[in-house]
Amino acid sequence: MEYFFTQLINGLAIGSIYALLSVGYSVIYSILKLINFAHGDLCMVGVFICLTIITLTGNVFLALIATCLFGALAGLLVERLAYRPVRNVNRAAPFVSAVGTAMIMRGIAQLFWGSKMMPFPHILPTRMFHFGEVSISGMSISILIFASLIMVIVSVFVQKTRIGLSIRCVSQNISASYLMGIPVNNVIAFVYAFGAAVGVLGEVFFATYYSSVFIGMGFMGTVKAFTASLLGGLGNLYGAFLGGIILGIVEALGSGFISSGYRDAIAYAVLILVLIIKPSGIFGMKSSEKV
Repeated sequence: MEYFFTQLINGLAIGSIYALLSVGYSVIYSILKLINFAHGDLCMVGVFICLTIITLTGNVFLALIATCLFGALAGLLVERLAYRPVRNVNRAAPFVSAVGTAMIMRGIAQLFWGSKMMPFPHILPTRMFHFGEVSISGMSISILIFASLIMVIVSVFVQKTRIGLSIRCVSQNISASYLMGIPVNNVIAFVYAFGAAVGVLGEVFFATYYSSVFIGMGFMGTVKAFTASLLGGLGNLYGAFLGGIILGIVEALGSGFISSGYRDAIAYAVLILVLIIKPSGIFGMKSSEKV
């Protein structure tokens, strides 16, 4: 039982990372119905920038602030140059543009930092806490706290602010939002910036949790974000967050009680099972169309 609780806490920590990755990813889909395949690779470049700033200055707080700013600015740039010009073209064009952007991000990372795995410092407490026979890492607790705090801030922002109301309106109906005078292009650009900034934090936590950063983590982040969003309900902000938590718990328990080699296979098997039972995801709603 003690081992179960230890793995559960580990699952909550890694699930919190997946949740941060999937939130921005899911919000973009809720508005544009676009699978943003460049999301993880953009965040990966942000992690390398974070590592560089920590190495040069030793200031973790400065590195995190600069990394979030980079994520927001890169999200704005990618939306303006890669997505907006093809937004209203056929559905294949945004897909090709997203994949191309991901390849460019990966090429930039390889050009500046190389293709080898690099060590990433522990920027969160690593002290072990013991509750009877249960051992919990301070890093796991910190990641869970930070992710929950970020999600609360995001939730309050979306529900209580004017721009949050605009985001919800645009996600419901873009055409009606234009007629209501909402600056749709600005709202969409903001969502890209917001999603990238939150996603970069998720990738930074991923890097510090596993003490490494590598080019392939960008694609891995995209896959995990997509999986968590599907599990919770694609386009559902809260579903994406809870989907990430569930995905992390399933992976941790599968790794701890079966084999770490089957961790991803177990998680995807659970995803397939959920989608067979409820195709819209656990927290997704069935959509209806008027004919």
